[in-house]
Amino acid sequence: MHTKEIRLIAMDMDGTLLDRSQRIAPQEQEALKAAREKGVALAICSGRMPGDIARFLRDAGVQDCAVLSLNGAYCLTCPPQGVFVNETLQESALKQCVDAMLAAGVTFGCFSQNRLAVVPGGFREDRNEWGTHWDGFYAPEYFYGLDAFWRIASEGANKLLCMAHDEAVIAGLRRTFEPITGLSVTSSWVLNLELMPAGVNKGTAVAAMAQKLGLDAGQVMAIGDYDNDVPMLAYAGVGVAMGNASPAARSAASFTTLSNAQHGVAEAIRRYVL
Repeated sequence: MHTKEIRLIAMDMDGTLLDRSQRIAPQEQEALKAAREKGVALAICSGRMPGDIARFLRDAGVQDCAVLSLNGAYCLTCPPQGVFVNETLQESALKQCVDAMLAAGVTFGCFSQNRLAVVPGGFREDRNEWGTHWDGFYAPEYFYGLDAFWRIASEGANKLLCMAHDEAVIAGLRRTFEPITGLSVTSSWVLNLELMPAGVNKGTAVAAMAQKLGLDAGQVMAIGDYDNDVPMLAYAGVGVAMGNASPAARSAASFTTLSNAQHGVAEAIRRYVL
């Protein structure tokens, strides 16, 4: 049984905080507000870009929430300011990944802080497949093509992501990527791979956030649904897998809540925090 009071809630977005309509529902908004009124810190930990996450929060009226974006490679206490983590891929690892993705003919992109450059490969190339908010306050910048990719990457690549319509192609690329020095490989969907600097993940980001607040892992609750959430679910004193979670996420968590369609985040906050 967990005995420490929760002082930080770290949440994934897609499949977790967002419902099936890709919004933060009123039930979640109310639970987050109640947690803040109790003095609990909030953090979104997502593979999305910081500006995209910030717009979701702004539209939902969620205040004072840290953004641990790009799977924890680029973290801000109050977007667009307050950067406290900015980890980038080594040049040698980056080049090996690009060579493999070009040879496989997949669609891939480079994320650098609040910018994205996509290289076409015939699958989900529209920018709306890569984010939701592209206009207004702190909106991400979007570029297209290999020249733009290298321009963005030369300034520091926080994350690469590739997508293919064939699971066998994704599995083959994973086997290619995993031995590369300086690289961590994860996934947020069965048809993608997310390529991170070695040792950087959602768990390290949540730990860095906790340290900034003077908290230990026992005072943290993490909520997630997929494989890239495993490190933060394993780190947190209260790791909560969504009802729609992958087997890996369920195994890493200590508890399970309802699905995102059933407002599982709100239920977890009520049960373990409020």
